[in-house]
Amino acid sequence: MFMIILISLIAVFFSSTVYGIIGFGDALILIPILAPIIGVKDAVILVNIWGTFPALLNYIKYREFLDGGYFLRIVSLGIPATILGTYLIINIRMEWVELILGVFILIYSSLKLVNYIKRQSQIEIEKEINTTSPLILFGGFSYGLLTGLIGAAGPINVALLEKTGHYRESFIGNFAAIGTVLSVSRIPFYLVEGLFPSELLLIFLFAFPIIFLGTKFGHKITPKIPVKKFQILVFFFLLVISIKSIVSSILGLIS
Repeated sequence: MFMIILISLIAVFFSSTVYGIIGFGDALILIPILAPIIGVKDAVILVNIWGTFPALLNYIKYREFLDGGYFLRIVSLGIPATILGTYLIINIRMEWVELILGVFILIYSSLKLVNYIKRQSQIEIEKEINTTSPLILFGGFSYGLLTGLIGAAGPINVALLEKTGHYRESFIGNFAAIGTVLSVSRIPFYLVEGLFPSELLLIFLFAFPIIFLGTKFGHKITPKIPVKKFQILVFFFLLVISIKSIVSSILGLIS
């Protein structure tokens, strides 16, 4: 049990640091590490609840960058979709969801990464904020649904935030505001349905101070990263995660 707690807390610190730096990715890192140790479903549930805390810390840090129009459009469909996805987690094979999402992320992140690396010196970061696109509503529903299902739908929000002109601090702040609301919306379901793994309560409680330290450490690193390099970092991270998602989902389906 001691080794399980130690490994889990090290993974929590690393994932929280990444979350503090780029504004997402904690679930994408944590779930694959914890799933073989405590099971996929318990890993998703714990990570979803933990995710509320670093999201709140990021929002407090970058709250001045909140885009109210974008936030309201995302959560209007994102909250009911998250609740639906949380319900479906009981009755669906998550490997199929992870595979489809992994393929989408691989294609999208590859195209964006090639574009940023090849034309880095020519690319101008779009400063105008555009939150009028109806695509945001569809994206909000997709983001919420996948958040409830696999707890790692950040790439959907990444695409939407870049499309609407949010970068670095603005990117992190708006991501955090949405993540906080959607994370909180699914917690009552876990409690009412008795899904919370009470046997893992010790790990669950010990993780919170580690999350705080990891997220705050990440906050110190973010301002040192140039905006364009920040975008490259985000899409490189997504590329690695997409390959992991595809491989793990295929292995899961085969087994």
